[in-house]
Amino acid sequence: DEILRRPVEVRNGLLRQVRAGRFDRDTVRVVIDLERESTYRVFALPGPFRIIVDIDGEGEIPPLPASPDPVVPPGVAAAPSPEDPEPPAVTSSAPPPAPSAASAVPHAPPSTPPTVESPRAAASPPSPVRKHRVRVMIDPGHGGKDPGAIGPTGLKEKDVVLAIGRRIREKLSRTGEFDVRMTRDEDVFIPLEERTAMANKGRADIFVSLHINASRNRRAEGFSTYVLSRGASNREDLELAARENGVPVRKLQGVKFIIDDMFTGARKNESLRLAKTVNDAVVRHVSHRYRDVQSLGLKQAPFYVLVGARMTAVLVEASFISNAREESRLRDPSCLDGIADGVVEAVRYYGQNGILAHSEF
Repeated sequence: DEILRRPVEVRNGLLRQVRAGRFDRDTVRVVIDLERESTYRVFALPGPFRIIVDIDGEGEIPPLPASPDPVVPPGVAAAPSPEDPEPPAVTSSAPPPAPSAASAVPHAPPSTPPTVESPRAAASPPSPVRKHRVRVMIDPGHGGKDPGAIGPTGLKEKDVVLAIGRRIREKLSRTGEFDVRMTRDEDVFIPLEERTAMANKGRADIFVSLHINASRNRRAEGFSTYVLSRGASNREDLELAARENGVPVRKLQGVKFIIDDMFTGARKNESLRLAKTVNDAVVRHVSHRYRDVQSLGLKQAPFYVLVGARMTAVLVEASFISNAREESRLRDPSCLDGIADGVVEAVRYYGQNGILAHSEF
């Protein structure tokens, strides 16, 4: 109601103010005044329903600060240390459609690239010479009031993925090739849309969201890596996306998703390339430590956390915490190292050979 009485002043170099007016009992117009002309996209998300206005602010918003030193989460072993013209306006009068939510490379510079079998459009381009370090955003899922999935003996997804994320950050940072950030480095809750917004704000080239799968079938096992899609590969993937999105399947099915234009074409193909490479590398590394490691392959589903990403973005489901054997492995530091090593290997290869969203040449 306050915004209907007077505009909300922002003046942060990108936004000037936000104002609103009520036309009738069913219609409110919201106007966002900008300091300069800018591109934008508008979409809606359910659970709860909200309208997102994602405004590009290149060059005006500083990168994210470096993450603080890691703190070990409970139940998971730690990794080893090493004066202005009339402004343009963006107007939204009605809710728009919602968007879709959802090999080997050694640690030294690789001599041969990992095998990427699909898609055909994902063939590797010639290796470029980059002027700047590749920016990577690691997103440990869940956190705070949201524990994620919980295993038979009480191991929480939020703790496992945080431990894996810290390992990935440390290993990538040691190479000197990457500027690595994390959406969270402690046990805090961050809404899904804010996670991708953090990556966009920091102009990340690569976004990797880390999760652990779960199923009502306690024997379900294996590793899979996802990219954003309008629909899901199967019913199980739809249920998984609904769980990660925090909404019932029926609500997820009822939303008519659209894919952000920044995610079509090259970005989708690049995400498919990275997802395939990540999954192959993670399975191979964990297989060095355990037998019978199952690969569930490259998949697609409507994960909200990937919506609006302006960079290559994937979501990793690193085994099933609902499976007693895999939960036990997730308590083993060597398993967490294997998962992290696989992600690092794939990200290093993609960082050297992929078509990045922001890094200059």
